[in-house]
This record gives sequence, C-alpha cells and structure tokens, in this order.
Amino acid sequence: MKKIFLMRHSIPAKDHTKDTTLLPLSEEGVRLAREKRELFCNVDRYYSSFYKRALQTAEVFSENVIVVDNLCERVIGHAKEDFWLRQYQDYDYRNDEGESLNDVKIRMKSAIDNILNGMSDGETVLVVSHATAICSYLLNFCRIQVTDEQTKSRKVTYKDEIVMCGKINPLSCFEISYENNLVTSISFIE
Repeated sequence: MKKIFLMRHSIPAKDHTKDTTLLPLSEEGVRLAREKRELFCNVDRYYSSFYKRALQTAEVFSENVIVVDNLCERVIGHAKEDFWLRQYQDYDYRNDEGESLNDVKIRMKSAIDNILNGMSDGETVLVVSHATAICSYLLNFCRIQVTDEQTKSRKVTYKDEIVMCGKINPLSCFEISYENNLVTSISFIE
C-alpha cells in the first residue's frame, strides 16, 4: 500500500501588489505549519507546487522538497463574473485564458500518477498544493457538491461516504491510500 497526504498550503501573506504565485506565507501561516510538523515527520518524501506559499509550507516539514509544476493552482484567467459556483456546475467552464476544473483534474492526475509511480510499496508522501487543484484531483474518484457558495464550502463523497463537508482550510489534507496505484480509501484531516 502507498499513502499520499494531499495538503492545502498554509495561510499566505496578504499583498495585492504581488503575483499570486509569489505570495509568501504569513507569520501566522508559518506558525500553524510548525504546529503540524510532528504529524508529518515520518513521511518518506515531500512534494510541492512551485507557488511560494505552497513551497514554504512544505519546507516547514522538510528541507528536501521536490517541486512539481503541475501541482499548481488552477489558472483563473480573466474572470468577468463570479465563476466559483459555475465551475462546479460545469467542470468544462473556464474563463478566457484560464483552466477548467477538468483541465486541472487531468493535470493533477498526471502529476500524482508520476509521484505514485516513483513510490515503493509502503511509502508515504506529503504533497502540498491548493484547494481548487486538490478538488480537481479528487474529481477523478469523488463527487463534489457546493454546499455554500459564500464560504466556498463543499461536500466531498467517495463511494457514497461523506469524506468532508465544509471548507478546505489551510493545512487541511486528504489522506489517500492506494493499492496497485488505485485509490482504496480517502479520509480528511482538519
């Protein structure tokens, strides 16, 4: 069996002058990540999106982080309307110059499959990514319903069992077990 902890990055600094890919962690974000360090100290390898906030989150857990570009957040593009709910109603919906959830689903599955193929049986890895990217990956195995558009709350169901109902907060993660590189269980850790 192989296990992946698929984690959302910690809290970024608020800085509207920086590109979203360059936002570092806030002081609170670093503190919260350090509080969870012990939970992930026995992980075999650490992977991260190239976004600064994700990489800094992973670096709290290990000095040896492997950056995988395809673990990055969905490219929003030019949003002309509130598209957040619409993207969950139509997984092919995309803004001009942006990605749909289906685009990200394929990209994330490819990235995670590459990680799985590099793992030995019995290994555990931590992958730090982003909320929408994580949900897009889960669409390969789960049903996701929006429960509250205002708070961006979702219900994630795997094999008719509710895995999560609420928000994917910073440092929340999905624990995914694989047998022969196929998902056998998914649970949520707040």
